[in-house]
Amino acid sequence: MMMKNILMAFVCMLFARTAFAQKDSLAFDENDKYIYYQTVSQPGLSTDSLYNRGLYFIKTAYPKSKLSMVTADKTQGVIMGKGSFLVSKKAFITTHEDGAISFSMRIEVKDAKYRYWFTDFVYTPYQRNRYNVYEPVPGVAIPMEQAKDKIDKDDFAVYLNKILLNSKQIGGVLKTYMLKASALPKEEKKIKKISTKEW
Repeated sequence: MMMKNILMAFVCMLFARTAFAQKDSLAFDENDKYIYYQTVSQPGLSTDSLYNRGLYFIKTAYPKSKLSMVTADKTQGVIMGKGSFLVSKKAFITTHEDGAISFSMRIEVKDAKYRYWFTDFVYTPYQRNRYNVYEPVPGVAIPMEQAKDKIDKDDFAVYLNKILLNSKQIGGVLKTYMLKASALPKEEKKIKKISTKEW
């Protein structure tokens, strides 16, 4: 009987881990584009508070080259950003930039909850120039949905994994900003004016 209970507990744990892994992975959206999508409950916080924290995150959490704001709409509770990260390839004993993957990020807030997702993943290959420096190949931008047929199969799998890791990492930073009131910008103290005419 005890063995049966242990087996049942193990199966439940395995199922829970599998369900979590499926939830926390890349998927396809309604337009058949890769997406990393998360919803988060934040009990006790208003739309305004979550919006302000999300706005502060997108403006300050990363250098503009990695993530920058595109638009922000307080009435709709929507913040949009874009970013990119490098992917590398190992050759013999050295590693070099193989390309860059750009993406868009969207944050939506409501009372006591918010959601965010990453999509529009586009791969830009790099090539070595005459100065032995790797740079983007001009005019080449491959949506990840089409990349499977255009780049090496192993590279494609590695890039998808890096997209997932990058999305999870940025999403984790967003969650810390959404939790902390200290993440909000401090209000500047107004300097008191003193009149020397009256005393």
